[in-house]
Amino acid sequence: MHDINFTHEHEIKEHDFLGCCKDCQASLDIIKPHFMSFAKRIKKYTQKMLAALDPDDLYRLYQLLDDLAHMNTGIHLSGLILDEPDIRRELPVIRSYYSAFFSIHEEHLAKELLKSETPWQTLNSFPLYTRYDALVKSQIEAVHIAPGSILAFIGCGSVPMSLILMNRLYGIRSIGLDSSAETVNLSRKVIKCLGMEKEVKIIQGDESRLWDLDWNLVLVAALAEPKARIFQILRKVLKEQERSVPVIFRTYTGMRAILYEPVQISDIEGFTIVKKILPAGRVNNTTVFVELDE
Repeated sequence: MHDINFTHEHEIKEHDFLGCCKDCQASLDIIKPHFMSFAKRIKKYTQKMLAALDPDDLYRLYQLLDDLAHMNTGIHLSGLILDEPDIRRELPVIRSYYSAFFSIHEEHLAKELLKSETPWQTLNSFPLYTRYDALVKSQIEAVHIAPGSILAFIGCGSVPMSLILMNRLYGIRSIGLDSSAETVNLSRKVIKCLGMEKEVKIIQGDESRLWDLDWNLVLVAALAEPKARIFQILRKVLKEQERSVPVIFRTYTGMRAILYEPVQISDIEGFTIVKKILPAGRVNNTTVFVELDE
């Protein structure tokens, strides 16, 4: 196992590049080494090695990337940074790590919940809880959800935090979909330990299961893949079943796009964007509302 040193050799400070509107290249030169350093660091870890890390060490490693993603650089500078050739070559490595981190950290959290005598307290205390809480609140407040509605969530994961919070805060019932049998099994156990099995159903399968399920709105997870296929099937379901329902997806914009490949316009062919909610604070996801083209 590699020794982990979480201190920055040259810690980046936002005031170092507040004048980016005057000299973006100078700001890029300041920021670039931090991206390259993280990419070099993360290449040392295999998926197995990341999974073997203590949860606290895993989270501290993630925080290094999180700090980069949440720099207040502005749209122009963030575009320059992510288009810089050397950084762009490292994005697949960085994004692969980000996806792996969330898979591993959810498994850790699920196991903690299952062995806890007070699972709700355990859930409330995990480091990313406040981010999910803020994300869910911003999404629900932006769309009218009729009483009795059922949300279909594509790509729910081992701990379907969005579904848990939507029910806990707003009483929304839901169906979580995930293709992995192992993930579904763990997710069902988590829902049961929280006493929510009557309100949140977890089903194994991909977006094709939407054909035969009862739902009134749909949410596509930020890490659900492949996006183009998901929206293609969703479009067919909506048209053939003549549904008119809210369609929401999560993506990454600005500097947060270092974390994961943003949803492309070509991915959502047949849909029109009607609203976007940009993330605030430490929330990662931009929320996008779309409607089916006529």
